Amino acid sequence: MEKRTRHTAGATNGSESKGGFFGGNRTRMATTVLALLIALGLGFQIIARRDELVTAPTVAKVTDCDRLAAHPSDTQKLSPGVEQPKVDIPAAKKACHAALTASPGDGRILYQLGRSYFYNDEKDQGIAYFKQSDTAGYAQGQFVLGLIYSQGNGIEPDMCEAGRLWVKAARQRHLYSKIFLANNWMDGLFADCALEITEQELDGMVSQAAELADTQNRQDDVAMLRENWDKRKR
Repeated sequence: MEKRTRHTAGATNGSESKGGFFGGNRTRMATTVLALLIALGLGFQIIARRDELVTAPTVAKVTDCDRLAAHPSDTQKLSPGVEQPKVDIPAAKKACHAALTASPGDGRILYQLGRSYFYNDEKDQGIAYFKQSDTAGYAQGQFVLGLIYSQGNGIEPDMCEAGRLWVKAARQRHLYSKIFLANNWMDGLFADCALEITEQELDGMVSQAAELADTQNRQDDVAMLRENWDKRKR
């Protein structure tokens, strides 16, 4: 919580201690000081409550959509995630539609709803939700939409668009967008794309990737990326 010493400046200022706060006899002085202290105490409580209301972070609520349709590799997910073969598609669709009604425009919910459609081979609808997730700025939605563009899976392939999506996702705390962006950069697949990213920024992303690798497989993926990236720089 922020320091609130700035709120006491008016009470402790030296010029005030010489004047109105302490004028008159001792009884008035004591009464005035007591009233001032009480007022300041109430003031601190009001300020504290107001600051808590303003600065307290919003905690996203875990929904049935998260439990049924989050992806295990999504580093911004709110639940452990479900592998594709284990996704209960009808239940996931129902839960994610309900969650989206409760939180319209939520990028995480939009991605997970898109996932439930895409896995059901309803690719057009799935891609539409992934695009909305991208617009909402959700990294996993951007990453997966980039994969779809890179593979031409249900959409016209566009490697440059994939790169632009991965750049947006990689600037967030998203592991595999950093890995895919750097690997495809090294392979020269963005040579004609004029991506708005520098090699220096990519180097930083490669370094940051290790912080997000929370399983052995992910650590291995990061180690391989690091090795290939360092060889390229030699």
